[in-house]
Amino acid sequence: MKLANAADADPFHIEATVETLANGLTVIIVENHRTDMVALHEAFNVGSRDERPGELGCAHLFEHLMFEGSAHVPNNKFDQWLTEAGGDNNAYTSEDVTAYHMTFPSGALDRALFLESDRLGWLDAGLSDENVDNQQKVVLQERAEGYAEPNGRDWDIASRLIYPDGHPYQNPVIGTVKDVQGFETAAVKDFWRRHYTPNNAVLVLVGNIKPASAMDSVRQWFSDLPPVEPVTPRSTEARVSSVTGRAAVIEDDVETRTLYLQWPTVQLRHSDEAALKILSYILSNGHGTRLDDALYYNHPVTSSIGAFYLAQEIAGSFFISATSPTLPLARLEKKIRAVLDDVVRDPPTQAEVVRAQTALRANMLDALESPESIAEQVADCWRLTGHANCVTDDWERYKAVTPADVQRVAELYLLKVTPNTLSNVPRGDKGALPGSVVVELP
Repeated sequence: MKLANAADADPFHIEATVETLANGLTVIIVENHRTDMVALHEAFNVGSRDERPGELGCAHLFEHLMFEGSAHVPNNKFDQWLTEAGGDNNAYTSEDVTAYHMTFPSGALDRALFLESDRLGWLDAGLSDENVDNQQKVVLQERAEGYAEPNGRDWDIASRLIYPDGHPYQNPVIGTVKDVQGFETAAVKDFWRRHYTPNNAVLVLVGNIKPASAMDSVRQWFSDLPPVEPVTPRSTEARVSSVTGRAAVIEDDVETRTLYLQWPTVQLRHSDEAALKILSYILSNGHGTRLDDALYYNHPVTSSIGAFYLAQEIAGSFFISATSPTLPLARLEKKIRAVLDDVVRDPPTQAEVVRAQTALRANMLDALESPESIAEQVADCWRLTGHANCVTDDWERYKAVTPADVQRVAELYLLKVTPNTLSNVPRGDKGALPGSVVVELP
């Protein structure tokens, strides 16, 4: 990444070398000499939305299985060999993507590429009955421990509220107990063959490397991967939910009550996405924002308050969460709704919009500070737009938002729609919103 040297330079610009190998793998290399480290980020177009009935949680299962060994990397050696070279690694799964990332000294490039290529091309050698069984148990334990945490079930229950039955985003990313318990090795291998293919992935390298020589190394390690069938393109059609007005309650191991309000909105890169993002910053981003001032700084009736807009690839949602040690949740909801009403009665000023844009711009720049975050950003840009550098265009969309835009989306998506509500209350507490029903996770 070339740093800006002039006032009019684009601070978001990234110099990237892009090549698609004969087997369909897209490779993107960004030279960055801030440190001697290199970040590798490999993203696959597979998430929980791609799972078929009976395989819910299988995308997440591969977060574990991808480290369990492959044809030329014995069981439990992936981490050991990378760590011995000074590197580390991790992975994550969402509704839309599964990504594997590592960092290592530049001198360990070939070792890292060998490890990554072997599990992409020959993971089936490590998909044994024993490994699958072991990782099923690990996933089920992870699920149980996560849900046992205070507020640990909130997000997955919120997803079940806002999306209708059959929506790709409704089921929890970590999977259901029934499906995870029922995974068989043959079915797991089938999932791997369908989704873990070079032509369904993008590989990004960022760090202290020269693009030409690094690309030669990538070709050496990845060009001989076994041939695969063409991947069936996944649907990118927007699936905006129309489910509103639901009220749910969770009794949890918490000391205070938390209220969530959620509205279905729009997907990534919709024309209203930028204004909704700016709205979230105007409502809640520290002192001087509307919800924070009204319910925390000027009148401290909450111990925490936040608004955020989650835009995903085929749908989006707007959330407000508030925890109050004193107010009944019904009164807390009224206070939140009063602040939202004021966005129309007392529209955002130009100064509020500029403040939100400035804060968002700072966060966007922070995401381009380390090789790891640059690699993730570049991978996401490529998957979503087909270009390695989409951040400049993103900023231009945010910069163009006006107070009238913010007022319009607040009225259209929040004020004209009855939100779903989720009350998280201490066990035995009767302070949930009236009409709330218990929602169980599968």
